[in-house]
Amino acid sequence: MKRSIASLVLGVALPLAAVATVVAVPSTAEAQYRYGYGRYYAPPPPAYYTRYRPVYYNGYAHYYYNNSWYYRDAYGNWQTYEREPDYLVGHRTTWDGRVVPVYR
Repeated sequence: MKRSIASLVLGVALPLAAVATVVAVPSTAEAQYRYGYGRYYAPPPPAYYTRYRPVYYNGYAHYYYNNSWYYRDAYGNWQTYEREPDYLVGHRTTWDGRVVPVYR
């Protein structure tokens, strides 16, 4: 009897649990990055950073997006700051969303 209950659990309940897990996953995937204190951020989309002129700080191009500065590190990963550097504060207060002209 014990063997039949165990095979029932493995044969029916386990696949149903797997199907329920797959169905419960959201349909749209969005990259999220995590930094300190459990906060998540999403980097700027390509349509944003290809259009706006960056501010260079510490050798990296920085973009001001959704009230945060973003840059790509040496490995191409998006990074941001928990505390805004003083240098970038000065640029943020005068930043006017300089758009790079599009030539056709």
